[in-house]
Amino acid sequence: MTTPKSDSLLRRFSIFYVGFAVIPIIVLFYLHSLYDETSSFIRISDTLFSLLLVLVGIISLLGFFGMRTALRRIVSFAESIKKTAFEKVDEKVLIELAKEEGEIGELAKSFGHILKRLDDNLHQLEETKKTLHDILKKVSEVLSSVESFDNLIRLVLETAVDALDAKRGALFSVEDGHYTLRAWVGKEGVSSEQVMSAAQAYLDLIAKENRIFISPAMENSEQTDELFAPPLVCTPLIYRGKTWGVLCLSGNRYGGNFSDDDLTIVSNLSHQIAISFENAKLNEDAEQTYFETMAALAMAVEARDPYSRGHSDRVGEYARKIGHSMGLPESSIQTLRDASRMHDIGKIGIRDAVLIKPGTLNMEERDIIRKHPIIGESIVLPLKTFKHLLDPIRHHHEQLDGSGYPDGLKGEEITPITRILTVADIYDALMTNRPYREGMDPDAIKKEFDHFVAAGKIDAEVVRHLYNMIDRGEMQPCG
Repeated sequence: MTTPKSDSLLRRFSIFYVGFAVIPIIVLFYLHSLYDETSSFIRISDTLFSLLLVLVGIISLLGFFGMRTALRRIVSFAESIKKTAFEKVDEKVLIELAKEEGEIGELAKSFGHILKRLDDNLHQLEETKKTLHDILKKVSEVLSSVESFDNLIRLVLETAVDALDAKRGALFSVEDGHYTLRAWVGKEGVSSEQVMSAAQAYLDLIAKENRIFISPAMENSEQTDELFAPPLVCTPLIYRGKTWGVLCLSGNRYGGNFSDDDLTIVSNLSHQIAISFENAKLNEDAEQTYFETMAALAMAVEARDPYSRGHSDRVGEYARKIGHSMGLPESSIQTLRDASRMHDIGKIGIRDAVLIKPGTLNMEERDIIRKHPIIGESIVLPLKTFKHLLDPIRHHHEQLDGSGYPDGLKGEEITPITRILTVADIYDALMTNRPYREGMDPDAIKKEFDHFVAAGKIDAEVVRHLYNMIDRGEMQPCG
């Protein structure tokens, strides 16, 4: 079914074509009128005139219907394309058009391929949207009750188990020497009593020695169905000299052992969880509880990518040094530390296939990655005490010339705190190894920063302080 505009196009075509088709008939009549009975000119007999008249009429009629049919097909195909902006294209129409010979058929086939790619991309975006929705739904419930805190603790445990390729994970709290299972990830259909029974020996050992316990998998050992089969790591949750619980990770999806880097991550993660437990227990500051738990979650998120492990802590240290060099007050230094810890928290919503892809990202994948500052801002947004972190978290990928994301800020629209965080973030990215290149030396890093400054993308004053500390050897890799 065509629209009024397309009907008008067909109508105008019909009028013009009929007009031009009548012209040769009029000419024939005119020529015939010039010949009198004396045959002063070349005489056209009535029989010949009638034959020519019929022939011209048939040709005009055939041309009319042929051109009208072709034009109707073009209009129909154009209407199908236009409809895709608002609804799904009629696949039967597209299939029929693709069977046509010539340009219409080729155009229909090309359009069909485009539609298929669009459908695939939309499916991927829907999957990402679902992941973000599920995660943010869990995170947004944290401030309402103790039960919500347990949900968030479970989310931290799930992320850690996935990041370190473990098979199972358990998180226990302790009070007056009595352990309680707070979260379990792994084998389905296992009761709390079964988990507690299987872990009791390790919990007793931790309580006695108050140190990390490691049980590596032996070479060529058979996989068992035990809840805490090797490789196993159990570490106490200690903060300010008090033990708040125990974190246990067991098994390995690929049959190996936990690496030294993995153990460092487990140790740091247990420290962050201990802070969360203390704040929740004392109930002195619910928002601080949220923040510290989010920091633990951010650390678990980083562990998903071996090239970004420890990134937030390193960025925080570099930003702190730059801030001190620039004479910032202690309150601004603390803002830089807190913003650095949380600046990539939004990557929790990015699929591993995109986040740790070893090759170059395509356009759709880049668009997904560029959403992480907005997601990070939405996670911290409920915290009134930490409103000052929203700007650096959202805008740490903005550039002075307006080419950054997500808002395309320019010049003075970008705050000094955010400018420092941006430089520290870039510095750590250049220093550390990536799948596609080795970490750069100081001279190569300076060349990169010189290029950014010349292009008007980052703050030259911040970079000047960075160079001074590099020359003094104060910006060596940390963590």
